[in-house]
Amino acid sequence: MTSNSESKIVLIENFQQCVEAVKILRRHCAEVPVLGFDCEWVNAPDVSLLQLCSHKGYCAVIRLCNIPNPPSSLCDLLSDRKVVKVGVGTTIDCKYLKSCNLPTYSTLDLRFVAKLTGERAQNLADMYKDVVGGTLNKDFQLSCSDWEAFQLTPQQIQYAADDAIAGMDIYLKLAKKVADVKVFEDYYNMNYIPYRHGNLESVATNECSLQ
Repeated sequence: MTSNSESKIVLIENFQQCVEAVKILRRHCAEVPVLGFDCEWVNAPDVSLLQLCSHKGYCAVIRLCNIPNPPSSLCDLLSDRKVVKVGVGTTIDCKYLKSCNLPTYSTLDLRFVAKLTGERAQNLADMYKDVVGGTLNKDFQLSCSDWEAFQLTPQQIQYAADDAIAGMDIYLKLAKKVADVKVFEDYYNMNYIPYRHGNLESVATNECSLQ
């Protein structure tokens, strides 16, 4: 992955590390209440990894498989309707997280954001290339690797984090094309269906806002 943003990827493997990571994410969300959001799993609906990235490029790769009882602060962050979680295919991630007792609200599929800002609604890698100008590694062996291995490889950690980072980068670019990001609220927690949502009209303006 190549990007203009400076990212810091932190692997979270236990309860206390998770508490500290959520504190940082919360602090960043006080400035821009949006998180890049993605999950990985081996045996659905059990979520192995949860990736959350702030607008400052801080990305927590949380090994939920090692934290059977996540801190309440993580639960509160995911369920906080004032913090938008952005990604592609977010409804399936939410479905699996809910089965892990981590209900997640105010998710936003970036394909809605693309259509509403005059871009093409595509998969994450293609949108990242078109909107940000970066490249995502979509190696099949990595995508299907063992996310619950005793020790994740640096390549696995980078691969997992990249999706959340890319989601955040895409959102930051596209949100600047609307006068008020509240235009996206009608599409929170919705599943993007091409034949149903492919004709959304652009609401892009010459004004810009991230709040």
